[in-house]
Amino acid sequence: MKEKFDIIQSTCIPIQIDNCNTDLIIPARYLASTTRDPQFFGDAFMHDLRFDADGNPVKDFVMNKPEYAEAPRKGVHEIIVGGQNWGSGSSREHAAWAIAGYGVRVVISSSFADIHRNNLLNCFVLPVIVSKEFQQELFNSIADNSQTEVKVDVPNQTVTNLATGHSEHFDINSYKKYCLMNAYDDIDFLLSNKEKIEAFEKKEEAAPESPETPESPETPQASASLYVEASNEAPAEESAEEVAPIEVTAKESEPFVPKKLLPINRGLAKFFLLSLITLGIYGIVVLAQISSEINTVATRYDGRKTTNYLWVFFLWGWLTGGIAYLVWSHKISNRIGNELQRRQIPYSFGASDYWLWCVLGSCVGFLPLVYTHKLLNAMNQLNADYNQKG
Repeated sequence: MKEKFDIIQSTCIPIQIDNCNTDLIIPARYLASTTRDPQFFGDAFMHDLRFDADGNPVKDFVMNKPEYAEAPRKGVHEIIVGGQNWGSGSSREHAAWAIAGYGVRVVISSSFADIHRNNLLNCFVLPVIVSKEFQQELFNSIADNSQTEVKVDVPNQTVTNLATGHSEHFDINSYKKYCLMNAYDDIDFLLSNKEKIEAFEKKEEAAPESPETPESPETPQASASLYVEASNEAPAEESAEEVAPIEVTAKESEPFVPKKLLPINRGLAKFFLLSLITLGIYGIVVLAQISSEINTVATRYDGRKTTNYLWVFFLWGWLTGGIAYLVWSHKISNRIGNELQRRQIPYSFGASDYWLWCVLGSCVGFLPLVYTHKLLNAMNQLNADYNQKG
């Protein structure tokens, strides 16, 4: 249902996924549906991250956590704070239908894919672009208190973090702003100017034809006046936004075939014995391979790049007195855990495992092996999933 935009003040759903593409927002299998039922597409919103293969909620996904699980309503979860480059990938409008159908009215990010941004506006969802610093501040405030409210003032084009009082200005096409504030789609806008259009047509019909003389100056003036009134003084220099042709990703059109299969059978026993025989060299090589493999598996989705372990071991670790080892291990463990979650692989792994089993566990000689086992197993499962799906 179309609803006028004025001031929207609400708690938020933090979906901190960079490069969250339209296939994550709504899986491709829903594109074949012919319905426009908002609830149908709302139920499909982030479906493959919200539910496992058996249809059970994925407990660790943010939208299934108790503090964010409530469906949007007035003042509650009407705003999504998303990662950067929100809505990348294919140009499917269904992604915007899903967000609108779920009940979200505003999506805040530091950047949007252009086509998805236009689709959101056409579906009465306001995309708000803020700085990366303000975006991170919002994530931090919501993490500290899930009841943090954000105020989006459409008339004044400002977004405010009510937890800190900080505010930023956002840009919006004046025509789209006028339509949102009046609950108009493009057809509604034309109908609202029906009398002016008909009056202009009658004036044109009544004007005497003079094919041999140039058009009188009154005609362009009347046309310009009509445009200004109809568009609520939208700047004439703003050109219509182009809509690129629909893209079809390889994932939707043909099976994925990896250029090189990643290893899926690394085990703790082999890792331990060969590291022992080679005085640790084998372990260094495997960690270097893992740092390369996680970039292959995850970079296209999260936009990050893990430093190759050889640089950390032979250079940065020594220069930083060992701190680089801790930072690198924390980051790669966290990144692997996030990718397991994104791919809906039911295996628990993350930075907490590193600190618990490897750092604290070093007080008991064999416990770091538990972390190594979990690391190898997590990468085996990620690599197997990549070999099949990409």
